[in-house]
Amino acid sequence: MKKFTEENYKDIVSDEKTSMVFFTSDGCHLCNKLKPVLKKLEQKYKSINFYICDTVKQEKLSNVFIKDDGVPTGFVMRDGSIFKVKDPESPDDDCWYSKKYLEELIEALQ
Repeated sequence: MKKFTEENYKDIVSDEKTSMVFFTSDGCHLCNKLKPVLKKLEQKYKSINFYICDTVKQEKLSNVFIKDDGVPTGFVMRDGSIFKVKDPESPDDDCWYSKKYLEELIEALQ
């Protein structure tokens, strides 16, 4: 999975291809369980770029994007537009955003 960093964020935000960016932390059990889910989605949905942003290594980006929200927090970016992935009404106990929840969002984007 690609990394969302200070060096590449402008290109990702302005890209015509849809990107899903998830802010995570290595110390977060939900984030660690979400990563394999995202890898499966990345294999299934080739038309979308998937990125992970480490909140510790990319503190400035994290402060701009997630502010006081916890992790994991997801965003969809395309053509200069950014929107936050809504928190599920019934978050998955293991990874917050379930595979089904994210698949439904992806299908709605296409």
